[in-house]
Formats: sequence, C-alpha cells, structure tokens
Amino acid sequence: MKLKKSLGQHLLKNKGIIKRIVDAGNITSEDRIVEIGAGGGALTEEILKRKPKELVLIEIDPEWVEYLKKKFGSSVEILNEDAKKFNFSQLKGKWKFFGNLPYNVSTSIIRNLLNHRKVLESGVFMVQKEVANRLTSKRGKDFGYLPALLHLFFRIEKLFDVHPLAFNPPPKVWSTVLKMTPTNFDMDEDKILSFESFLKKVFSHRRKKIKRNLGVKELPQELREFADKRAEELSPEELLFLFRSLKSSNS
Repeated sequence: MKLKKSLGQHLLKNKGIIKRIVDAGNITSEDRIVEIGAGGGALTEEILKRKPKELVLIEIDPEWVEYLKKKFGSSVEILNEDAKKFNFSQLKGKWKFFGNLPYNVSTSIIRNLLNHRKVLESGVFMVQKEVANRLTSKRGKDFGYLPALLHLFFRIEKLFDVHPLAFNPPPKVWSTVLKMTPTNFDMDEDKILSFESFLKKVFSHRRKKIKRNLGVKELPQELREFADKRAEELSPEELLFLFRSLKSSNS
C-alpha cells in the first residue's frame, strides 16, 4: 500500500527494534493496550504475542484501517480516529500505550494524552530524536513550554535510539524510543490551561528574561530571584512555583 507523506508514514520493519519496544511495556495477560498509529500492524503483531486482555488500535488513515481489519479480524478493536483529538478517557480503566508516532504530529498527540492522563498507566513511544531531546530536557536550550508542563505529570525517559534504516521508507533523521510514566502530581483542567498559557508566555522570547516576557518591570519581592533569569534556566517545579505565586499575589 502506498504510504502518505502528509501523514508522516514510515513503517517500522526491524523486528529486533519492534521486540525491544514491546518489551519496554512489560505487557501481561491482565493489561489493556492502546496502539496509536498502527499502520501495517508490525507492532500490533508483536503485542498480540504477549496475549494482552484487550488491544485497541487508533489509526487515522481509512485505507490502513481496512487493511488492519482484514489482517487481524476480531482479535483487536480498530478505531478510525485522529489521536491528536481522540477522547482516550472513553476507554475505561487503565491502559498501556504504544506507538510509532508520526513525526509531524507527535507532540500534539502527547499533549492530548495529558488531557486523558487518568487512563494512561504507561506509554512507550517512538518519536524523532530531536523531539525526544526536547521532551526529556529539564533545563537549557532544548527545554521549552511543553516539557516544562509534561514533566510535572509524567516521568519521561529515553530508552534507545533507532537508525533510519529500521524503517520503510527510511526517514532523514534518527528516532528515539521514550517511556512515559505518570507521577502523583495533578491539577484541575482549567489550571492546566492557565499554567500552559503562562509557560508559553515566559518561553515566547527565549533570550529575554522572565520579567520581560511577562511584560512587567518588577516581580514581587519574594520572587525577585526569578526576575532576571530566562525560563530555560528554571526547573519545571520552579516555573510552577512562580506561576502559583504570581496568581496568589494578583488575586
């Protein structure tokens, strides 16, 4: 079947890498599994070998959906959905997630999973190596608003890198497999959106100091230590403290 460039489709063909990805999820017969972007079903086949309790495939391309239905029949549930917008919370209980995420939408999919974090037991995802560097950073040039947000809710760790030749067709860049595990931290949805907006603002001009990005001349006395720093110099926890403190001082 012809792959669609617009959907960032690169099919993983290296059986050793496929096995390593599935091994990283520690699947048992009691686990419910979601696979995002099942494509030709190579990862699906390996997951089914572990005999999970349930397997749901999320695939945006209707042609691949038909292919997967013919290939796997009733052994899996296949949903023709966009993982960037899909309401994963309709899947009751806890689920282990897997996916070779399309490069062009990987961060949008992961951001959507934050909205449905209560159903996510763990996630093993392959993304572009550059994206993995950003998502796992906690300070410095690769650090930005999204990792600053995600690191409070998830422990995100790099597992291993994947050569372009592991795919058909080979992408022009390396990939990295990540594992995401929820932390005990939580926050109301409206506060998440408010905090995310704050993070986008403080990271909006990376070379500018925080007070400039916030559009203020001075910060309250107890926050002066942050005023002349750049957002990339602060940890996710410090950024959260700054956000909450400014909210309190303005209320």
